[in-house]
Amino acid sequence: MDSFKDMVREDIKNVFLDLEIFGETHMVAGQEMVILIDDGEKRKRNEQYLDEKAIYSKRILFYAAAEDVGTLPALGMEIDVDGRSYEVLQADDEGGVYSILAEEFRE
Repeated sequence: MDSFKDMVREDIKNVFLDLEIFGETHMVAGQEMVILIDDGEKRKRNEQYLDEKAIYSKRILFYAAAEDVGTLPALGMEIDVDGRSYEVLQADDEGGVYSILAEEFRE
């Protein structure tokens, strides 16, 4: 019998990031991978970074399988998503799924 952790690992790819259920194919850091972009949760997390004096550019929150991404991105690291550069504001490992909140660079 599989352990609970094995079943969760299988569910990451077969349910949470399944292309027919939640996942979408995007280019992340130069490689095509299945991720889930979450606009609803992004709004909640944006509240942590609100500053009445600042003007923010586009933010993105996405989930990706840890095994696809590799090392958890560091805060402040630049990450490319679909040809656009973002700076990592928050990155968490949520049991084999990375949750990454990033802000687009504006020059």
